[in-house]
Amino acid sequence: MKAQQSLGPNAGFSLLETMLALVILSISLLALAGLQMIALRGNTFSRKMATAISIAEQRIEELKNTPFAAIAAEPATQVTASNMNFTRQVTVTAGPLATTRTVSVIVSWQEKSQTHTLPIATIIGQ
Repeated sequence: MKAQQSLGPNAGFSLLETMLALVILSISLLALAGLQMIALRGNTFSRKMATAISIAEQRIEELKNTPFAAIAAEPATQVTASNMNFTRQVTVTAGPLATTRTVSVIVSWQEKSQTHTLPIATIIGQ
């Protein structure tokens, strides 16, 4: 049976190795923090986009349930949903057939200095 070797005075990590490990750990944690910020911005934009889609689809469904003769364009209207402000505009044009109309709902919102726009269109028949 071999005798267990005792640890000499050179066993363990040096100060340089420990500092290098801490630098590498710090850089990786900073990178993860940056990724977290990007994910938060993406989630915020996704929530606003989902709310805008909901606003547009709700208006299209309301127009589908109105009489065909009463379907008309609407000017830009301020809509507040989920504590956010959106602008919704409805345009109505002649459809591909004489008994149809093309309805387009455009929802836009301001985020910092950039304006985002979401257009949704459908064809409603008589």
